[in-house]
Amino acid sequence: MNVLFLSHCVPNPPDKGERIRAHQILKYLAGRSQVHLACLARSKEDMDAAHELRPYCNSVHAETFDKRKAMVRGLVNFAGGKSLTLSYYASGGLAKYVRELSSRTKIDLVFAYSVAIAPLAPSGVPMLLDMVDVDSEKWNQYAVSRTPRFAYAMEGRRLRKAESVWARRATETFLCTEQELELFKSFEGLASVGCIENGVDVEYFDPDKVPPMEHARGKTILLFTGVMNYYPNSEGACRFAHEVFAPLRSRHPELEFWIVGRTPSRSVQALSKLSGVVVTGAVPDIRPYLRSATAVVVPLAIARGIQNKVLEALSMGKVVLASTAVCATFGNSLPVGVVPCESGLTAEEQFKGGSSEPVHSIRSFAKQRFSWQRNLELFWSAAQRITDAR
Repeated sequence: MNVLFLSHCVPNPPDKGERIRAHQILKYLAGRSQVHLACLARSKEDMDAAHELRPYCNSVHAETFDKRKAMVRGLVNFAGGKSLTLSYYASGGLAKYVRELSSRTKIDLVFAYSVAIAPLAPSGVPMLLDMVDVDSEKWNQYAVSRTPRFAYAMEGRRLRKAESVWARRATETFLCTEQELELFKSFEGLASVGCIENGVDVEYFDPDKVPPMEHARGKTILLFTGVMNYYPNSEGACRFAHEVFAPLRSRHPELEFWIVGRTPSRSVQALSKLSGVVVTGAVPDIRPYLRSATAVVVPLAIARGIQNKVLEALSMGKVVLASTAVCATFGNSLPVGVVPCESGLTAEEQFKGGSSEPVHSIRSFAKQRFSWQRNLELFWSAAQRITDAR
């Protein structure tokens, strides 16, 4: 089976949300079919990372992606009534390559990673669309809390329309949580949709494979991880630092709040001036920080899809203090180790009393529920149904 793998990002390395899922799906498909990767690269590092995938793929093409030009194009088209998101990722160069590839190679199936890249799929070929989450809802939530609200609301409406259009074009569409699936069904009833949860690499995120950091010994650390110029992350970290951590710190001066992740925004960098707050920026390996943390906090007000930072923490056997929005992403069944936490009281009880769940219980549940191998079998079953039908 020849599979065209279309992605709005380079699915490598698997070190951030969008790349983790794409990377795992690509490797899974590559073990069962002939994969032709076509993706957008934002930097030289991205280009190098794309070429590292050659051992898995029959062909790899990464198109240079200029973020400034893309934003100008997106804003111009947005002013003309189109979706900013789809216009931002519209690449003439990648579209040309896909046409050329399709003319010389019989493509049996297209896998489109996100609605943004779906318009590049060649016509007449069955398509599996992985929406991951209902991205339009994020824009609708931005319209409530950010300005200019009218612009965010407008993009939410336009993108939602596009989500319906491309889900109907796809043979099957997938989302990463039952919550996202139900939200999508609430406004789109004609598309064939299903849910495939993310997994976590429990062999890599194993607390026995990394020692705790020496300078963290004896400390009580609440840890937050993620890309820190992403608005939901930066907003959540800032709110937690001021509204929850600061009062806790006044009562427990030994407590520290560590924010670990690349490209911290100015507002996040400013948090390092607060007593007990540590902002590290990018680190080569997140596991020693997870190993050394007393608990992991995920205080997001806006949480779309599934939070890989939660799965990685659980795999390391850590209790996760999560906001209502984050807890909701897991539906009616919270993973073992996730504790709903909207105030400093729960956090205080947690680090004072210690975890109510042993490390092995938290890890065992994560290994069972968040298995990439098991979850991605649904992708392969869908691919086989489509090609068998053809």
